[in-house]
Formats: sequence, structure tokens, C-alpha cells
Amino acid sequence: MRFLVFLALSIPLFAKPPTIKAGRQHWAFQPLSAAKPPAVKNTAWPKNDIDRFILAKLESNGLQPASEADPATLIRRITLDLTGLLPSPEEVEAFVNDCRQGSSFGIRNSSLEALADRLLASPRYGERWGRHWLDLSRYADTSGTHNDLDRPHAWKYRDYVIRSFNADKPYARFVAEQIAGDEIDGTDEQSLIATGFCRNGTSNDDNMGKNDDALAQYRADQLDDVISTTSSVFLGLTVGCARCHDHKTDPLLQRDYYSLLAIFNGTEKYGLVPGTQDKNDKRVKIDETAKVHALIETSPLVPTTRIMLRGSALNLGDEVGPAIPTLFKPIPFPSPTTKTSLRRKTLAEWITEPDNALAWRVIANRIWQHHFGKGLVASPSNFGFTGTKPTHPELLDYLAQQLIQNGGHFKALHKLILMSAAYRQSSSTGDNKENKDQKFSSPLPPLSPVQKDPGNSLLSRQNLQRMEAEVLRDSILTASGKLNPKLGGPGIKPRLRPDLLPVSQRNKWPVLQQEGPEQWRRSIYIYIKRQLLMPSMELFDAPTTTDSCAMRLDSTVPTQALVLMNDEFVEEQAAFLAQRATSGTLEKTIQRMFMLTLSHEADEKRLQQSLVFVKAREVTSTCDQALTDLAHVLLNSSEFIYIE
Repeated sequence: MRFLVFLALSIPLFAKPPTIKAGRQHWAFQPLSAAKPPAVKNTAWPKNDIDRFILAKLESNGLQPASEADPATLIRRITLDLTGLLPSPEEVEAFVNDCRQGSSFGIRNSSLEALADRLLASPRYGERWGRHWLDLSRYADTSGTHNDLDRPHAWKYRDYVIRSFNADKPYARFVAEQIAGDEIDGTDEQSLIATGFCRNGTSNDDNMGKNDDALAQYRADQLDDVISTTSSVFLGLTVGCARCHDHKTDPLLQRDYYSLLAIFNGTEKYGLVPGTQDKNDKRVKIDETAKVHALIETSPLVPTTRIMLRGSALNLGDEVGPAIPTLFKPIPFPSPTTKTSLRRKTLAEWITEPDNALAWRVIANRIWQHHFGKGLVASPSNFGFTGTKPTHPELLDYLAQQLIQNGGHFKALHKLILMSAAYRQSSSTGDNKENKDQKFSSPLPPLSPVQKDPGNSLLSRQNLQRMEAEVLRDSILTASGKLNPKLGGPGIKPRLRPDLLPVSQRNKWPVLQQEGPEQWRRSIYIYIKRQLLMPSMELFDAPTTTDSCAMRLDSTVPTQALVLMNDEFVEEQAAFLAQRATSGTLEKTIQRMFMLTLSHEADEKRLQQSLVFVKAREVTSTCDQALTDLAHVLLNSSEFIYIE
């Protein structure tokens, strides 16, 4: 909301929106360039073509890349990146030892490749990267709004997404299933579940008004959520802004909005939630065979679509047919079959056509974003005129081309990025080596990399990233040894403070005195109740799920530290961590505790500090409690919470 207000204030009051002709000249709507990796001076640094694009821009700006991260730092980074979990001490030691046996100049490519292959093959990969997609698809287990009704089968969409990532499903199929899972070839229960993408938004089915006018407006509002989310997620366009008038800043017409509405206008909800009522206050009969939460068509006959003046379903204008935005080359829509109109299938196929440069740029940028903390385009769901320009446009096109050539499989692109020297860089913000110990003729030393590129848009180093809310909770459970690896199924409800429970209206959160293995599953399986988000998730910037979230906030507030210091969950897991780390002598116990949390042993200084701390705590408590306190300190440390 704050962004929209800022955007509105930043637009000149009488500025004219760009014409369609001008829009077609915008960088995002150009065909993919045949980007060739540029020549570079430092030919020893690049590991693959990605690095040549990065290094060429660094060199042109008088910068050099940072040194390579050490093996322990890199395995922690890549394991958290791909799986959202900490590596075990044994995995760290094996990787570090393997690297030591190779070249003395850095990490062996074969070691890193084997690590990447192992992590990409892990089912934990789908849980981690599926979470990114759930942010985009505004997934939740309840309807939100007034009564926040339970959606008993919504979790099946979450599991569908996780399985799709683990199976490395081609992007074209992934898109088609979510937009038109009932129209594509090979329709089955899983493809119907996939259309939950169109049903994930908030709804108010039991309180939507009772007369025909209210029902018409409610349906228009529900389809607006579908159109807005579909266009922003797959195309990086804010088409929803054209509902009431032509788009103010992009070459998108009001007619374009309603042409997309015509594509979805024949759909109906399949699998209603308990509590839904019709206009006569009677409970809608729930089809017990419909164990999915889907959006489908049951007839080839689509209602006539008309422009809604000022977005009102009661004030209709010209009739429009199905079409993609005027900005793009028109595509034909086929004749309907005996069951559906095939309009959504046609849209999905167009989105992932190899020559649809915009869609492939958008998804390539999203993958890059989650490896580096921000995309080459910093506004990942807005590639329009008010979005940001790419920092490395040729690299973005190269990544999109690679994705197309690999058949839309994500894992190949992951591996290409992970093997690059750019990804392997240290996140240190220290000056370049060549700037140290130099004598300067000028009274002022040259600018450091941080001064030249404070936002690191040129990628002269890796970005330091804070763990996301789910990764933080899962890492605490991993360190303590209590993580339950069970996959899939209905959402879990961990313990909440009793004083928060009255906030919950319907499908109340249970009162839980003690957590156990059932609650210690991965955070992606936490039941998402829109009316009562878990405070620890919300506090660390988990999305509210009301709208599609393309990029999470990264706040730093005192209450985050207070929760980590005082939360019952963290305190209990610290005790489990202390028990797990106990190993012979006190020194060995401390070193194992460091390995379990930070993926490296303590150096001599920190070891001595830890010994002094534990012995001081023992004076007023027991050794077990002293070790628990040390574990609690490590779980609260910046080094634990941040990914270098």
C-alpha cells in the first residue's frame, strides 16, 4: 500500500500514458537479444559465461570482483539457498576436506558440482523453492476477510508446487496447469489442484451479498484478483491497474483488461469450502467428491464480457472478446470444444511461447533474485515503465535464452548460476586487495567498491542475506536435531501464546501447552490462517498472503531480537541443541555447537570467550543450563541469522 501511494505521488498529475507504439519500444517488450559473452581483461576469473557479463561491467566501472568465499562459507550458503536448511557438520567437513585435496587456489569445480547435484536432487529443494512460488501465488489455508473460512483442501496446491519443483517440471507445463489445468492434455486431479493458483486469493463466499447485483460485483472482484495475479506473476505487468480506465503509466488499455477477463469469464469454482451460503442464506451443498480447490469450466459457452465503467459490474459498456494485450502481436483463439472454451489454455501457451521474451525474462529474473537476494530487475513483478531497468540487460537475456534452450527446466539454470565465480564471491565489503598498502599521489585514496557501488548492483561481491522467516525457524530445528522431515499433508499448527488465540474467530487455533515432533515440521507446512499469522513468521517479514508477494521486506526491528531472546520455542530448542552438542570435553562440546549452528569451529579467541561464559554461568546454575545459555546466544547471533 505504501508503495502504491508513493507511486501515485511520483506520477505527474497530467502526464500522458505511453502510446502502444512507444510501449513496443520499451526494453522489456523487445525480442531476446542474441547476447554473446563480452571480452574481459581478467580472463582467469570467469568460471562460465555468466561471469563474463558481470566482469565486463565491473571492469568498465573500475572495479574488480571480491575474493572467493571459503569452502565452509560456501557450503552453508548453497545449502541454505537450495534447501533452506543448514548443512550438517559432517557435510561441511567432507566438503572442506575435498576442497583441500584439490587446487590450492580455491574450491574445486568437481566438489561444487557434486554438492549442487546432491542438493538439487533432494526433496528439500522443492520445499525451499516451492515457498518462493507460494509467495507469488498468495497461498493460504483460509479465505481471509470477515469469517476467514477454512479451506480444507488448499494444502494440496502447496504440495503440488513442491512436487513440481522437485520433479523439475518444464515451466510451460507448470504455467499451463495453473491457468488451465482442466483444459490441457492429460488433465487429472493434480492438474485440477494446480488451478488453485486462481483460487488462492481472499474470498468472502459466505458474506458476499444476497441480490443479483451484489453477486455480479463480487464475481467481478474475484476475477480481478485472478487477472491481476496472473499478469503480474507470469508477465511482470500491472494489468489490474487498467480495470477502471486505461493504465496511467503503461501502454495497457482498459479494453485489454476486459479482454483478459473474457478469457476467464467462463470459469466457476470447483470444491466449495464449508460454511458457504447462497443468496437465500442457505448453506450450499458441498460436493464431498470434490476434494480439490480449483477453478474450472464445465461448458464451452462463455458469458458475454463487457467493459465495466469505473470497474462496476452494474455499469456496462462495450462488448469485448478474448485477447492478449494490444501491446503484443495478436493471437488467434480457437473454437471451443464440447467441454470448455480453451481460452485459458490458449493464454497459457502464449505466455510460454519461446518468442514471448517478456515472460521468459520475468521467470529468469526471479530465479536470479533468489540466488543473489535481488533481481537483475529490482522490481520483479513490474517490468513496465515504472519498473526498474535491468542492471545487466544482456545477462538477463542470456539467462532467459538458457532457460528456453533447457526446455524450461529450472535445475539446469540453478546449476549454471551456482557454478559461476560471481555466485562464489565473498560477501565481505572490505576494499579490493589492490587498494591496500598503496601510496597515492592524490591526498584522497580512490573510492572503495562499496563507495563506488553501495547497492552492489554491479555485483562486485555476494550480497549478505538475512534468513527468511521459514528458513530461520527451520535452521533452529536443524541445529537442535529436532526437525521432523515428514513431507506434505494438511497444515500444522504450532504453539501460540494463549493471549493471541481470542483474535482467531472461526476454525480457532488449538491451545497447545507443549510442542512435539508433529509441530516441528518444516515451516512451509504451517497452517496459514490469514486472520492470525504466526507472530514469529510475520515479524521476520513473511508475506500477509492477501496479494502476490514478489519480493519480501527485509526489516530490522528490535522486536526481532526480543523474540529470539524470549520465545519459548527458541529457548526449548536451545536446550535440545546443548544436549545434542555434548561431546566429551567442554572444548569439544563448544566446537560441535559452533559447527551445528555456524558451520565452522570457533577460533581460539571465541573458544576462550565461550569457555569463560560457560564457567561463569555454572557458578549460578548447572553445566547443562550454562551450555543451553551458550546455545541460546549462538541462535541469537547475527552470524547465525545472516547468510554470508
